[in-house]
Amino acid sequence: MFSKISGGLRPSRTQLRAGLWPRTDRRRAFAAQVRAGLAGAVVLLASACAFAQSAGLVRITGTGSATGGMQLLAKAYVSANPGARVEVLPALGSAGGISALLEGKIEVAVSNRSPSEAEMARQALQSVEYARTAFVIAAHRDVGVSAVTGAELAAMYAEGAATFPNGKRARPVLRLSDATDTRLIKAMGPAVSAALDNAHSRRGMLNGNTDTDTADLIEKTPGAFGPSSLALIASESRPLVALAIDGKAPTNANVASGDYPWFKPMFLVTGAQPSAETQRFVAFARSAAGRRILESHGHLSR
Repeated sequence: MFSKISGGLRPSRTQLRAGLWPRTDRRRAFAAQVRAGLAGAVVLLASACAFAQSAGLVRITGTGSATGGMQLLAKAYVSANPGARVEVLPALGSAGGISALLEGKIEVAVSNRSPSEAEMARQALQSVEYARTAFVIAAHRDVGVSAVTGAELAAMYAEGAATFPNGKRARPVLRLSDATDTRLIKAMGPAVSAALDNAHSRRGMLNGNTDTDTADLIEKTPGAFGPSSLALIASESRPLVALAIDGKAPTNANVASGDYPWFKPMFLVTGAQPSAETQRFVAFARSAAGRRILESHGHLSR
């Protein structure tokens, strides 16, 4: 009269019509069927993830300095390789990108540093410096300023009604006091370093958590200026100007020669055994075609 189901017995039609199947047992049977359905859904989800990996999906994120360039590379790569799938996700910062890679959420992290010892201890990773980009102080093009001296930059961080050299109001956008961008700004001279420390001690300052956040604030806030990179500005076609500092213009040529001494390295980070499609994309990024794309958008290829 009874037949087996996963986790219990199933009543016959005769028992159900006769009311011989207790309500408690009915609930147990229903719960068993639900559990079986959920287990099936989990299997289907795992299969879908496995299919995405086998289909060659390459997901990328990390520093906002690099995601714009990755978008350009992805477009060219997919155009040259019909059927290839590359997704550049919203920027998470260097640490966020590497963390996403370690958690298996992406295939490639773009970072302004190589993986730390702590990150390598979690999982074997490999990285390569594929480019450098000028680290810059940026302002909206509507400000009408293209160059400042170190003394003028320090004054722009001053408390009160700070201004650009042309007299327009200046509002600094800060990064965390221990951020790479903060360290690079301080390297622009003792007066700039002291002025930046003073700005960090004040309340009500504009703060950017990532390269992308900072660029958004500079772009949308009247009179704002702050740290950025030539690669981000050029690859995303931002309406921002990379300011020359003490007569040193932030160009690829000047970064290469050392005449412009402030730059950010850019790394491609993958797992120790990346998929075939991931390897092909990384190879494309470092190919002659990839280098041409990057170098025309603020990157100095390595």
